[in-house]
Formats: sequence, structure tokens, C-alpha cells
Amino acid sequence: MEPAYDLMARLLTEHFGIPEEEITPDATFEQLEVDSLARVELITMIEDRLHVALPEEHGDATVGEAAAYLDRLVADRADREPAAPAGEQPVAMAGPAR
Repeated sequence: MEPAYDLMARLLTEHFGIPEEEITPDATFEQLEVDSLARVELITMIEDRLHVALPEEHGDATVGEAAAYLDRLVADRADREPAAPAGEQPVAMAGPAR
């Protein structure tokens, strides 16, 4: 899975037209001129790609802080999800019961 920072940087560049060189871990979304509507769009895209739910506002966070928070959410989610043993696939049984 793509690291949260890389995902955010890519989305900020591709979807919001922010030059790649302006996106740094210590840049705030305000400094990048990401307004509230764009933040909602960005949050929605991130939630869809990382399968996490984000709180409404982390407005004063830097890009690096937001990415670290996202990475923790993804790791926490992965820790809670049971993993199937390697090589085992669910098997569907069909046919008459005996």
C-alpha cells in the first residue's frame, strides 16, 4: 500500500494542482492554500483509498503530521483485522448433507 504521505502529495499535485516542490512534511494545508472544500475532497479521496474514517478537522496539521496520523490509522485497522493463514482460502461446501 502506498504510504500516506506519498498518497497525499500525489493527490495534492494531481487533483489540486499544487506544485510538487511546495509539498513538504512541514507545510500546512493553509500554506498550500487548500481551502475547506478542497480539504473535504482530499479527505474523501484518502478515506476511499486507505479505507479509514477521518475526523472532520485537522486544519492546523502539517502534511507530515496528517500523513503520520493516517499511517497510524491504517496500522491500527490492520492490527484489528484477522488475517487468514498463508495459503488458506475460504472453501464453499456444496452438495447434499449426509
